[in-house]
Amino acid sequence: MYVCLTLSLSSTSPQSFIMKFLALALTCLLVAGSQARYLQADEPPSQLDHAKAAVMSLNNLHSYAQTASSSLAPYSETFTNQFLEATKNLREKVMEDVEDLRTKLEPKREELQQVLQKHVEEYRQQLEPVLQEYAAKHRDEMETLRQKLQPLVEEMHKKVQANVEETKSVLIPMVEVVRTKVTQRLEELKTLAAPYAEEYKEQLTKVMSDVKDKVAPHAQELQGKLQPYTEDLQSRLAA
Repeated sequence: MYVCLTLSLSSTSPQSFIMKFLALALTCLLVAGSQARYLQADEPPSQLDHAKAAVMSLNNLHSYAQTASSSLAPYSETFTNQFLEATKNLREKVMEDVEDLRTKLEPKREELQQVLQKHVEEYRQQLEPVLQEYAAKHRDEMETLRQKLQPLVEEMHKKVQANVEETKSVLIPMVEVVRTKVTQRLEELKTLAAPYAEEYKEQLTKVMSDVKDKVAPHAQELQGKLQPYTEDLQSRLAA
């Protein structure tokens, strides 16, 4: 029976907890009573009968729980509405108290901001000398470090210039070799492409000559047809 109550109450909503608890407790008592009457029969039940009875009891309990939940739903809704109505005035007073508190705290907020600003200024005045001393000390240390590094920087600058010259002396022969190879390959490409370029030039010249021969008669014919209109237009413009 304890397991039955635990399983049923785990799915109960808070609003109908008490009513469902009573209904489920009554249901479990009825089921337990029916099992006791069954076990008191003349013929001793077998293990299979025990299992069947247990499954049937669980099914009945689940059915009773669903029926009880459906029956109590209207009461749960009524309880919720009654609770909201009963606490309406209290909730309104709480909202009024919150708004009143916010109104009263607004001037205090400005006063608190001024107090905090005052405290920050006091802290700044106390910390500023220490910070200035720290900055001055590190400024002196940085100047000392710069003086120590200056000779090293100048020496490294000279070494860089010498290294550049040394690198250039090694690279120049390599660059010359590459340039010679590139020039050689360009000359070979030019030699290979020369016949194709000459042939393309001859074909292009032939095509242009053919086009000129075909277009010239039509151009002369068109010019002859347009000549009267041209002369008429010139005479009109002259008048």
